Amino acid sequence: MASANWEYPEHQQFERVPTLDQVDPKDHKAIYAARNQKIRDDWVKVMEARIIREKLDECYKTEGVNHYESCRALSDLYLKTIKENRVEGFRKKDRS
Repeated sequence: MASANWEYPEHQQFERVPTLDQVDPKDHKAIYAARNQKIRDDWVKVMEARIIREKLDECYKTEGVNHYESCRALSDLYLKTIKENRVEGFRKKDRS
């Protein structure tokens, strides 16, 4: 079977750079790198929330009528995640 030999791809590691608040506004390369880092970080937050949501949906389906009690921790975690990890975008920080 081909899937038995499949290995999970290794994540690409990016060098951490100063944030948009810490970068000199005249240094265009640094601003570009900070924007890309912000976008990557925001996508990671979104994907974390998506994974929690998928686990919550799975819990709802498997637990049936007991999902209010059994899935409470996942539900609370999902609500906390979507409140705290809002995607702001880099343009909001550029205009300050």
